[in-house]
Amino acid sequence: MEPVDVLIVGGGLIGLSLGAALADSDLRVVILDHGSKPEVDPPGPKHRDGLVLQSSIRPRVSAIAKSQWTFLTRIGARLSAPSYSRMEVWDGEGTGTVSFSAEDLGEAELGYIVENDRLCATLIDQLHTKGTVTVLWDAPLVEIKKVDDGYVIDTENGKWHTTLLVGADGGRSQVRKMANLSTVSWSYDQHGVVAAVETEKSHGGAARQWFTSGGIVAFLPLADSHLCSIVLSCENAEAILAMDESEVAELLYDLTEGELGKIVAVDQRLAFPLIQQHSFRYVRQNLALIGDAAHTIHPLAGQGANIGLADAEALSLVLKQARLEGRSTGDIQLLNSFQRARRSDNVMTAALMEVFFRGFASQNPAVRWLRNKSMNVVNDSGFLKTLVTRYATLR
Repeated sequence: MEPVDVLIVGGGLIGLSLGAALADSDLRVVILDHGSKPEVDPPGPKHRDGLVLQSSIRPRVSAIAKSQWTFLTRIGARLSAPSYSRMEVWDGEGTGTVSFSAEDLGEAELGYIVENDRLCATLIDQLHTKGTVTVLWDAPLVEIKKVDDGYVIDTENGKWHTTLLVGADGGRSQVRKMANLSTVSWSYDQHGVVAAVETEKSHGGAARQWFTSGGIVAFLPLADSHLCSIVLSCENAEAILAMDESEVAELLYDLTEGELGKIVAVDQRLAFPLIQQHSFRYVRQNLALIGDAAHTIHPLAGQGANIGLADAEALSLVLKQARLEGRSTGDIQLLNSFQRARRSDNVMTAALMEVFFRGFASQNPAVRWLRNKSMNVVNDSGFLKTLVTRYATLR
């Protein structure tokens, strides 16, 4: 049985980011993942056959805020990604609109659009190059056992004793369940449909979002000025997956009111369920949860990956401090300081997403008038726009 200081369950974006952040410490770190090592083909040119698009863009992408991009760059994630400098939001059921700009903050960009799989591949290469963090694939959990000074982790191909067990294994976290950490959660009865699309007009480096009765749709700008990654949060995902490309193109054109012209072509579509979930506690002695294992939110503002990366950064700083002070990585006082540092921001973000979702889902005429009025007030107020933009990008 191998002893380690930190064992991270979950080889996705958040778990790999924590591992990379700890790679320059002298902590013994192991990352376990139940799946196989992801294989990502190099990006290639787009091809179009009628309305069928082959973009080589992976379906799941994230809008990484500038502060989290700085963190990723600092830990060695060398990834070329398109930036976005504007965010435009419309109430498709009214006249409300808000436009945010990097110029409002005196910045060149608000953030970057990254393909999750390619970012993970970059982090894996970084960890392999440094060689200080062990990453093991095809290692499903069999048992997690609490012992006096940590946890014993048993998998189908090995056993470890760790002073700190970190659950970074997503919304259905086995670590959270095996550790009996309770959550509060509810379903939105929606799915997020994701795909890459080609548009008639250039996206101009702007991220766009529409709140409509047919769902919430976001267009995220990619490196090709006519390619966008879309996320459509809706109740009829199965029907949309069953549509042909011409039907999807027409639907997206209607939802976006033709802002980017015709939808020229549509790539493969995937769908995932949307839930709100929050663990009552992120930590206990010798254990911590980060990312979706601790909290999942509605993707309407693209903050899920950002607050997960902020978790990874905050926990890495606490663990490095523990090493400098000669304290155990499982020290509950240190872990509580991590929880205090992250919980308020995560809860506030989740609450804001809930307010936005419920507010824009309402068909009450008074609520519709209020949200349109509020959007226009924010758009006309330099102070409020700067405040909101700063919170979303430089938090």
